[in-house]
Amino acid sequence: MNGENSKRELSNSVDNACRILSCFTDSEQLGISDLARSCSLSKASVSRLVASLEKGGFLMKNQMSGKYELGLSFLVYGSYARERNVLANSFDAALKNLAKTYEATAHLAALVDNEIIILNKISEGAFIYMSSRVGGSLRAYATATGKCILAFSSAAEVDKYVNTVPLEKITKKTIDNPQDLYEELYQIRKRGYALDDGETHEGLFCVAVPVLDAKKRPLAAISVSGRKEMLCSQIEAIAADIKRQIAAAVK
Repeated sequence: MNGENSKRELSNSVDNACRILSCFTDSEQLGISDLARSCSLSKASVSRLVASLEKGGFLMKNQMSGKYELGLSFLVYGSYARERNVLANSFDAALKNLAKTYEATAHLAALVDNEIIILNKISEGAFIYMSSRVGGSLRAYATATGKCILAFSSAAEVDKYVNTVPLEKITKKTIDNPQDLYEELYQIRKRGYALDDGETHEGLFCVAVPVLDAKKRPLAAISVSGRKEMLCSQIEAIAADIKRQIAAAVK
């Protein structure tokens, strides 16, 4: 029994450490009180876990603010992950070509735990989509890449997503009604590409196409993002170009 209790405690500690690290997705610096509140843990528990994470280099204390931020270990492991991520590397040339052609930002993104995670990003030209970053997360129902992946997922997967994720307004154009989302996904699957017309950020326009496996299941999606006035008149051309770039990358 003691052995089982020890395993359970270790598992809980690992889970809580992961929860603490996930808090830094949206915040650059956080204190013990901030983390305890966000994770619904005691300050004593958070302090112990933060001390272990700091020792491993995953967190570091900012001497000016007294708060914690992500440590240098993430730079090391992040570079390893990027180098070894076959999917991200496979489409690197495609993203470069698309970004250069449209003087915009090209993304490769995948759906992970109901959120869109950016696997790769390349920007060219005067417009750079600054809010996105590799490893960052976005709401799938409000992004072109997310809607694209959902549209080509199974009906059961889409139902599970809709019944799990609250559809909240991000901008005045964000879809916040399940029936409207189902209709949007139907149209995306029908035409073969998805759009984001200011649904995540005012003034941002995106065109996305899915990356499908041999069984036509979505692995990821590639998008071109920029100002609406630059991309809106080229939607069909951009979608066709993304499809060509995907086809060339998977040969």
